[in-house]
Amino acid sequence: MEVVLRPVNDAFLNEVVFPSLELGVVDATPAIEHLLRHLNDEHTRIQLELLIERGVEGSFFGLEDEKWSSAIYRLLFYEWTKDSGGWNLGQQPVAYAGNWDVTVHLALMLEDEHYPYWDPAKAQQYRTNFTASPLAEEGLAALACGIWQPVPAFPPDQVLTVQGHGDYRPNEGVARADWSWRPLHIVNQWAAQLPNALSRLLEKERRRLKPVEAPERHEVLQYWLGRIAQPPVLAVLFSGLGAQSNEWIREIGHLARTVRAAAAARHGLTAIISHRGDDDYLQR
Repeated sequence: MEVVLRPVNDAFLNEVVFPSLELGVVDATPAIEHLLRHLNDEHTRIQLELLIERGVEGSFFGLEDEKWSSAIYRLLFYEWTKDSGGWNLGQQPVAYAGNWDVTVHLALMLEDEHYPYWDPAKAQQYRTNFTASPLAEEGLAALACGIWQPVPAFPPDQVLTVQGHGDYRPNEGVARADWSWRPLHIVNQWAAQLPNALSRLLEKERRRLKPVEAPERHEVLQYWLGRIAQPPVLAVLFSGLGAQSNEWIREIGHLARTVRAAAAARHGLTAIISHRGDDDYLQR
């Protein structure tokens, strides 16, 4: 596992977490107090109250404390629901977890008509160039690379870093970190575009396989659209997927389900990246 995409409650992030992170740019204490006014989860409250008791000086960006590390993961990546007492932890939705390079590869297959996925060497070079300077418009692929859209009012790489990646130039519309987020309205757009993107990919493969027929392609599409529970076993390996066709078809289905589930729940999506290919993008 190198990247995890998880549905999150946008209202919780926008009403509670992000305002606190903006306050924390200057002073951690009022930022933590803001969180405590809204949270009703005992475990998270105890972690934050201990920080206050110990005394937190200055910004909490770069704060190296296991209580804060545990709390920020819960705040950013867990499901939260609101009741009369405040915000509580809810049932955790199923997340997508996968190899980082494969996830970017599959997302580009769906989103970028120019991506030469059928040629391993060209595809690798394309991914190298893309991950060095990804376009925010490339939806899931950019999310998996830690790109923010829109740019937040706080530097996300100072909130949380796993591999030490970060780039925050808000005046230039640039924010990148080891975690990222997309709001509900963008996730809704992705969900609406998925059927066409999936059909377009299968049609491209149909043309590439000629004169060989791929009789399972209609079942593959039904699986990707969530209409059948399991993918078919392929008699003909898709031209651009090779020996790993069955595995990658499952992964595309998992990606598609994650997007659909987030949209259906009226949630956004967060990504946490524990590894990526190289550090070249910091030099670009």
